[in-house]
Amino acid sequence: MKNTLFYYYGLTPEKIIKKDNYYYFYLDNYIYYLYKVNRPLEYINELIILLRNVYNNSFMMIIFNVNKEALSIINNHYYILLRAPKNNRFNINDIYNPTYCPKEASNLKLLNHSSWNNLWSSKIDYFEYQKDYIKIKYKILYQTLDYFIGLGENAISYFNATNSYLTKEFNDILVLSRRRVNLNDLSFYNPLNIVIDNKARDSAEYLKYLFITDDYTYDFLDEFLTNLNYSTYQYALLIARLLFPSHYFDIYEKIINETLKEKEIINVLKRTDEYEKFLRYIYNFINKKKPILKIDWLEAN
Repeated sequence: MKNTLFYYYGLTPEKIIKKDNYYYFYLDNYIYYLYKVNRPLEYINELIILLRNVYNNSFMMIIFNVNKEALSIINNHYYILLRAPKNNRFNINDIYNPTYCPKEASNLKLLNHSSWNNLWSSKIDYFEYQKDYIKIKYKILYQTLDYFIGLGENAISYFNATNSYLTKEFNDILVLSRRRVNLNDLSFYNPLNIVIDNKARDSAEYLKYLFITDDYTYDFLDEFLTNLNYSTYQYALLIARLLFPSHYFDIYEKIINETLKEKEIINVLKRTDEYEKFLRYIYNFINKKKPILKIDWLEAN
């Protein structure tokens, strides 16, 4: 791999470490990540177009090879080299102050994930289709899927109602977001995790991450939700995204794809009541701050 890095990038690290689907090494004051690319080339092309039109973003830098290309072919696979400051740390201000998507990138269809209703509906239709398949092999999933599909349908209805009845403000424009927020890995600042979406996406996914890791207090939730300083429209989108139970569906899909055992879903199921309480608290806090569309079952008792 040392010869390959020198050939493509002229870099000479002393030590290269392999982990999962990437290599990493330190050089000068930077850490470099060489990732195997598992996304379509069209997606990577859109990503390059986007990042060429965005300045001062906090994502890792894509390092082009000697051929001035983002992708290098190594052992018959595409790889991409990323660079970050050596002591790069999560900064919550990157959620409070996201990078706005430039107009030049507004037509990037593969990156644009702002039509949540369509994406969620397709996912739920697929889960419904799988019911007969999981009935025997995955009994826990089969017995619990309907509840989470119901939450997902709630999320779709709320998203649609928000777009029908609430008005966007001038700053409710699309931003650079993440597919998921996970501070235990490298994804938050990894450009391969970028999607174009509403501001509420990252804040909702961050809140889900805090819940999943059981790393939150209600005082912090108050502070975080206040500091977001969203419009009524954006706060409503935040609730819609929290309603959609991606924390269940993500594990469900890994089980179906046989990369996780079915027992891994049990921790999610044990905390179902806690998640409803978490969601109810956030909904009522926001509703007092900026009244949003009503959800009867989340109203404070």
